[in-house]
Amino acid sequence: MASDHTISQSEIRDLTARFTDAVNRRAPKELADLFTENGEWHVPGVPAATGREAISAVLHGLLKNFERLIQLTHSGHVDVAGDMATATWYITENAEDADGNAFAFTGVYTDNLVRTEEGWRFASRSFAFLQRAKPGSPTRWYPHPRAESA
Repeated sequence: MASDHTISQSEIRDLTARFTDAVNRRAPKELADLFTENGEWHVPGVPAATGREAISAVLHGLLKNFERLIQLTHSGHVDVAGDMATATWYITENAEDADGNAFAFTGVYTDNLVRTEEGWRFASRSFAFLQRAKPGSPTRWYPHPRAESA
């Protein structure tokens, strides 16, 4: 029989997959519903969004910049402590704007989660670039936000 810890990890992995699915289906309200009522979403270059309505609006605004966009979530880990958890996920995203300009990047999400009556939800989700490129242009690399000093 699975432990509560293992079940929580599985539920958080599903929540994260639903986030990526909402991005790919261009579904801002569904994405916002994955956060707590006062959840926060931090994306570089965009003012932090607090609350579901603001989170939905941020995704809507970001998607307006791209005709095509696909986000893929890769490896990650989840650490559960009772009704709270943290997680780290690596993603890639490829997009194209209305003029046919391509964009690609790799990044990392660091999450704080809480178990609610609705199930696990993001209390805060912060994205950081690790690498960005415009195909045909030089790639820009960034340090990991949790990297140890060399």
